[in-house]
Amino acid sequence: MNWTNVLKSTLFYLLRFLLIVLLIIVAFAVGAMLGYSVIGDGANPMDIFNRELWEHILNFVF
Repeated sequence: MNWTNVLKSTLFYLLRFLLIVLLIIVAFAVGAMLGYSVIGDGANPMDIFNRELWEHILNFVF
């Protein structure tokens, strides 16, 4: 096994890992948008990107 194969293999696993992390982040954002706008207040789904909303949510938790 030479270095090019090792490098290709490592990059392949790294890219696959990054893709999975990106898909998890997207799934969390979509789930939060649906939960906030459809199940919750019915407000603007883009409000999940506001810091004040998350501070308000974390105040309930802690």
